[in-house]
Amino acid sequence: MIPVLVPKLPGTRALVPYFQLIDEARIYSNYGPLHSRFAARLADLTNADGVALTCNGTIAIELALRALDLPRGGICLMPSYTFIASAHAVANAGLTPYLLDVDDESLVITPEIVKRALNGLDEKPAAILVVSAFGAPMNIDIWDEFSDQSGIPVVFDGAAALTTVVRVGRSPICVSLHATKTLGIGEGGAVLTSDRQLSDRITAMTGFGFTGSARVSQIRGGNYRISEYTAAIGLAALDELPDRVMRLKAAATIYRRALRDKQTRMQEAMGEGWISTTLNVRVPEHFVDQTIAKLDSADIAWRRWWGYGCHTTPAFASVPHGELAVTNTVARQIIGLPLYEDITAAEIKEVVNCLP
Repeated sequence: MIPVLVPKLPGTRALVPYFQLIDEARIYSNYGPLHSRFAARLADLTNADGVALTCNGTIAIELALRALDLPRGGICLMPSYTFIASAHAVANAGLTPYLLDVDDESLVITPEIVKRALNGLDEKPAAILVVSAFGAPMNIDIWDEFSDQSGIPVVFDGAAALTTVVRVGRSPICVSLHATKTLGIGEGGAVLTSDRQLSDRITAMTGFGFTGSARVSQIRGGNYRISEYTAAIGLAALDELPDRVMRLKAAATIYRRALRDKQTRMQEAMGEGWISTTLNVRVPEHFVDQTIAKLDSADIAWRRWWGYGCHTTPAFASVPHGELAVTNTVARQIIGLPLYEDITAAEIKEVVNCLP
């Protein structure tokens, strides 16, 4: 079988120097020196002024929303077409997800989509969660402008988009550091901000709301930290990141060339301007079933990474939503194909042979 994804974290040899630093310091958690070093390097990578590390990407979204002191019970506009973690994070932050359709080309919600939704609402939304489409770059400027004009806070769910972030605007960006991501550390996440006070607040929330040296809960939080060992994996992963990105881009380039004369389409600039660890293509509607049959017959793994939309899941079937015509169409057409560092040109050819 050709697998759809093969995670690859730093090997033992790469981790030993960082583990030795832990042995010497004898600090194993609670914001130790490797935690600080990892956060600083993520800030350098993304040009963020502040970075709050979390135990996973879902918690990063939840804490970013909670840190904004939004009215509990309010609605949060968000796309239905996203990984289900987005909806769970919104709900766990005390907000009600209000599911919107996405743009047919970019696969994300846009200010225009939100403006149309606002016309039919009886209340002003507490927030908007803007989701990156499978790791594609996010339009920070247009959403900062929209937030300024509307007065509605925006939070970015950039779960797979860490390596596309070149700067952070006024809205926090939440990323996942799961093993399946470009910068994978096993389990982890981060909130990138241009507001150091906000990142400090979120960091405090990851450690029971303690601020400064006093062990007194100043704000409500929990235990959402990463250990020094997890930070060590993160530092080793950052050391290897340039080579990892290069290998993934090389594989995506082979796909793009092979698909040049096909009807199946990759996301815009995928493998050229940006890269992710999942390759999602759009297959024409009338070819979807036979394409899946061919992939299965050839023993090639595939996946609908985001399913058919949050509104189709039992957990969120009852939440309010707008018209979802585009979501219902693209969710069937978008198929995740095999992509990983070690995939060969011959394997990619096998995959492409199954596509219209």
